[in-house]
Amino acid sequence: MKAKKKFAERFVGITPRDFDELEDRHRKVLEIFSSYQFERILDVGCGDGNFTMMIARACKAREIYGIEISEKGVEIARKNGIKCYQLDVDEEDFPFEDSFFDAVSALELIEHLFDPDHFLDEVYRVLKPEGIFVLSTPNLASIYNRVALLLGYQPFPMGVSAKLNIGRAFEPSSERAQSLDHVRVFTLRSLKELLKIHNFKILAVKGSCAQLPKDMNFKFLFKIADKLFAKLPNLSYRVLVCCQK
Repeated sequence: MKAKKKFAERFVGITPRDFDELEDRHRKVLEIFSSYQFERILDVGCGDGNFTMMIARACKAREIYGIEISEKGVEIARKNGIKCYQLDVDEEDFPFEDSFFDAVSALELIEHLFDPDHFLDEVYRVLKPEGIFVLSTPNLASIYNRVALLLGYQPFPMGVSAKLNIGRAFEPSSERAQSLDHVRVFTLRSLKELLKIHNFKILAVKGSCAQLPKDMNFKFLFKIADKLFAKLPNLSYRVLVCCQK
């Protein structure tokens, strides 16, 4: 758990506060939530809670809960007005009764877990009947990873070291962009299959753009291609899935 907390600390305090700062995946998550109106929501892996509050505003939630492994993240999230609990969702049960939430979000979380089955069971348990579950995760079968493998490189969302960024066609310069703690990286097909096994009904699937390095050559051309592939979830860098209990 210490190693998980160490990695989690990198993302505390950096989530966007303003709409202009949002990445493509953030905007698409808000688009999903803005089509609903919920009373009580839960954001698993909420970090500092900045984006959690944006989700809450989008769906007009009155009660906002969070789960976070980082002690610092929990502290900041609580200051943001979120009822936040510190625990390791890989091993621990959620501290809520059955059918407690109208919606649950878990963004860029499932790829960090050793036991996604336990996590999905807990999400299903705490959701109300017909409750909504939104998650996002890198896509192992993205066009980027297919080309990387063809050329003999490591897929981008998968690290080979817990300390070093090595083996990929190009490596992120920021520690915050590292994927050294990714444990299980999904194709869209495998993610959908796992969700169905855990009794979720899939309502919508969206592709999302990559975070391209700032110093990348021909970045403008890559951005155009990236936006095109984001329209094809099977090939997009990241996938977002909206499901229902």
